[in-house]
Amino acid sequence: SWVIPSEDPYEEAAQQLLKQAPHSLEYVPDPIELEDHVPAHIPEHPEDLVPAEDEAPIEAYIPEVVFTPTPLLPPSFLSP
Repeated sequence: SWVIPSEDPYEEAAQQLLKQAPHSLEYVPDPIELEDHVPAHIPEHPEDLVPAEDEAPIEAYIPEVVFTPTPLLPPSFLSP
């Protein structure tokens, strides 16, 4: 025989969310709380990282584009 639960699990979750007070715009989270919820990023291979002062300026990463103007069409091309 099947048993139908008396309370909807979605309704129960919604009620739990309503019990949590929303934060005001002036709320600043406690740094200790953040440590519990935001994992610190630890690189897999720290030796591969380059310190910022050793990096080349952004201009060094932008390839130089040589501009060649498109030649005009000859007048005979436009006449029927």
